[in-house]
Amino acid sequence: MSIDFSKILEKLSQLFFKNNYELYMVGGAVRDILMDKTPHDYDFATNATPDQMLKIAEESNIEVILTGVKYGTVTFRIDDQSFEITTYRKDSNYSDGRRPDQVTFSTNLLDDLSRRDFTVNAIAINMLSNANEYVDPFNGIKDIENKVIRTVGDPVERFTEDGLRILRAIRFRFKLGFTFDATTYKAIMSNWQLLEHISQERITSEFLQILTYGHLDSAEDCYLIDALIKKILPEAYIENVYDCNWWEYTSLFKFPDIETKLAFILKNSKTDILDLCYKLKLSNKMSKDIVEAIYCKNLFEEMLSSNDTSYIVRKLVSKCGKENTKRGFYLYDEIYNLTEKEWNYLMALLDHSDVEATKLSDLKITGDDLIQLGFKGREIGKALDYCLDQVLRNQSLNEKEKLIELVKNYS
Repeated sequence: MSIDFSKILEKLSQLFFKNNYELYMVGGAVRDILMDKTPHDYDFATNATPDQMLKIAEESNIEVILTGVKYGTVTFRIDDQSFEITTYRKDSNYSDGRRPDQVTFSTNLLDDLSRRDFTVNAIAINMLSNANEYVDPFNGIKDIENKVIRTVGDPVERFTEDGLRILRAIRFRFKLGFTFDATTYKAIMSNWQLLEHISQERITSEFLQILTYGHLDSAEDCYLIDALIKKILPEAYIENVYDCNWWEYTSLFKFPDIETKLAFILKNSKTDILDLCYKLKLSNKMSKDIVEAIYCKNLFEEMLSSNDTSYIVRKLVSKCGKENTKRGFYLYDEIYNLTEKEWNYLMALLDHSDVEATKLSDLKITGDDLIQLGFKGREIGKALDYCLDQVLRNQSLNEKEKLIELVKNYS
């Protein structure tokens, strides 16, 4: 069932109207509305202090969440929906290059909009007006119409305040399909060192989103991605003889998922791949998938001389699973440019592996069977591995009687 946010927002607005406080919708929700998109969440700003907002909620029997109250944010719960409302703020100095030294509340909306990162995010809608009254002191609406990412004020100053804004700018550029204005682009390319003040977790979060939305429309994009990867992953960066590695980065953004994209970036690293995954603070599963995708690509290259592609595919699936085997094939294809017929053949083998025996648990013989045949200790595991390898070569061998004969010969 769809949620009628218009009624919920009307309830929220009336709470502030009755108590003579301002209420403005701000941030990404306003940008989405101006782009004819449905917002995923809503943020609001007000001249009411946190204590005043808590009083409003208490008197109206509204549930609140207090996790952000220290920074002026109170979350109102209305009809099972959450809405963050923050007191207008003025920022002070950013001595650590990430967070303001202190947050000062304000009664002036312009103070709040002036501290925001980009013009497209510095627009507000007056929730207490029936006329869609926009407050747009930095011409963000025009920048949305022209599809431009521009900082509020001087870009070097904005990025120096918070280096993460550099990555946010790149993410917005790709996610929204916008371009940078010239001064913003120049400031990004000249201030990569500001990322040194940012935690690795935040860098990785933005980087993964950039890889998700990224694409190359121009040489500017290519230089941007080239410089970004060189800064974030210098161990994996391969210096190119050309000014811009256009074809490589075009390939990067064609891959179907983040794991394959990261494997593509890391595949030629001289540093241990797992160490780089740890550096990026990736999850254990994602790290494992990346390492195994590269392993599959390398093993496929090594085993091609056997001329038994069916066996190779089963072997890879046995070791790394179907998804990582497919990722390995994407990496291999990018290097060797398989024909459509060759690619379809590999995918057909991969799809068929779902009904084949590719794991020890698929074998028609068990450790108990081997114990009855006199196998002990490590011999059992070795014999089962031998059986699996033979079945990977020839699926018809996966019958109990045949496997018993195999292990007798093996012993």
